Amino acid sequence: MNEADLDLIRKAKRGHLDAFTRLVHNYQNFVYRTAYGILRQPTDAEDVSQEVFLKVHQSLKQLRDERTFPTWLARITVRTAIDWKQRSSNQRAGPLDETRLATLHDPRDAAVHARLELHEALMRLTPLQRTVLVLRELHGLGYEEMAEVLGIPVGTVRSRLHNARAQLRAHLDEERGG
Repeated sequence: MNEADLDLIRKAKRGHLDAFTRLVHNYQNFVYRTAYGILRQPTDAEDVSQEVFLKVHQSLKQLRDERTFPTWLARITVRTAIDWKQRSSNQRAGPLDETRLATLHDPRDAAVHARLELHEALMRLTPLQRTVLVLRELHGLGYEEMAEVLGIPVGTVRSRLHNARAQLRAHLDEERGG
C-alpha cells in the first residue's frame, strides 16, 4: 500500500467525504473482482460492491491500523459475497448461454471455448472453493494473507486451495469428456 492511500484512509477516518470517495475509486475494481470471483454474476457483484463500501464507510473509524486496510477490505468483501450467495434463492447459477455467446464470437475459437469450459467448471465449485481460488489466483494473496482474510489457519487455507484446484481440474476433465 502506498503513502497516498494511507493518507486517504486517515482523512476518510476523520470524516472527509472526498477522501472516502477517492478511496472507493482506488479500490472498487479490487472489490468488484473479488465479489465477481465468488458470485460469478455481474449484477450481484455490483450489488455486493455497493454493500461492501457502505459497510466500510460505517466502520472505517474502527480500523486501528491503516496498513491493514487491504486485508480488512478483502475480509469484508469475501464475507459479504458469501452471505449474499447464501441469501440468494438460486445457489447455483444456470449454465452460460452458449447460443448468445456464439453470436458474438466465432464458436470455433479455441480461446472462447476454453473460457466457456472454465466458466462452467468454476460455477460447479462451492462459493468457498471459488473464494480461495480468487484470492490466490486473481489477487495473488499469500497463504498468510488468505488466512487472515478468511479467519482460518494457514494449514486450512492450503488444504482448501488444494481441494478447490483438484475439484476445478476434475470438473474441467469432465467437461472435456474424461
